[in-house]
Amino acid sequence: MKKLSVCTFVILALLVSCTEGKTSFTNPLKTAEGDILRVADPCVCMYEGDYYLSASTATGLESWKSADLQTWEKVGPIAIFPEDDPLKSCIWASEVHNFGGKYYLTYSGLNPATSTLDTNIGVGETPFGPFTLIAAPLIHLEGKNAIDANIFVDDDGQAYLYFSENGSSSEYAAYGALRQARLKPDFSGIEGEIMPVNEEYPDWERLSIPRGVRCNEGSTVFKHGDTYYMTYSANETHMGDYGVGVQTAPTPLGPWTKADYNPILYSSPKDGPLSEGGLPVIDSPGHNSIILDEKGEPQWIIYHRHAPEVTGYPSNDRVTCINRIWIDKNGEVRTDFAVPSAVR
Repeated sequence: MKKLSVCTFVILALLVSCTEGKTSFTNPLKTAEGDILRVADPCVCMYEGDYYLSASTATGLESWKSADLQTWEKVGPIAIFPEDDPLKSCIWASEVHNFGGKYYLTYSGLNPATSTLDTNIGVGETPFGPFTLIAAPLIHLEGKNAIDANIFVDDDGQAYLYFSENGSSSEYAAYGALRQARLKPDFSGIEGEIMPVNEEYPDWERLSIPRGVRCNEGSTVFKHGDTYYMTYSANETHMGDYGVGVQTAPTPLGPWTKADYNPILYSSPKDGPLSEGGLPVIDSPGHNSIILDEKGEPQWIIYHRHAPEVTGYPSNDRVTCINRIWIDKNGEVRTDFAVPSAVR
């Protein structure tokens, strides 16, 4: 690598402070062996005092464990039963959450009977499984894909499902649009109709349109006070313009308003410090989840971005990163995410 010096590496080290004291984090995150954590679509929950991460890999879904969010130990592949589940390939975008003492897994995969990506849901006793399917599929869209499912349970116990409808249209070769619906009390299916989330696409979300693509996906919903917050990704994950935005609503089903300060995660300048492969050193951050503290407040945003050795697009070689996140006094989402300044 010719573009970065030792001093540059020091500058790029991301330092964040924990509430208990100062802890140094360097993105991307690392494994217990000191290697880069090379997984995508990360989602984290707690179990017996440790953090457990579910994530997408080239071979399926994996579970990882950490005591400090910094160093991760591989638990193994996530087991799903029954074993005759037809969704055996193109499996990704898992989420695991604890609701009522049980752990619920959502994930998408290719349905060979319809050639569409469907979403399933299973339940287990631990965040690493095994999981027993309770709805297969939970979501099937005729001629379209249903991916990136996220479940939010409100204070009154009502559960809501958010996901991305992906397909093609007369206007776009490929599109992704966020959808929402109520879930049945046992999470076994949708209650009522599936509704759009927000059909407005500001300028920063239209960077992929010249390639015939317009996409919103990877949503995560949480509540702060009386306001519902949704983070989401826009543009294309395997290209250089992926990023994360936020929108808010007075109810779990909207109406959703996209923030005028978006995006909150984005690529660093092309004329700034470059990675080992020659791309912007922070490239296409997205598909995040939110880690809440014991009071239910947002504490960390964990996401993937392109691996440092990637030399061009499209690429699905991704690594996992983390940053602080909070809500300021004006109700706006803030993070300690910052891109390196351009070299002048």
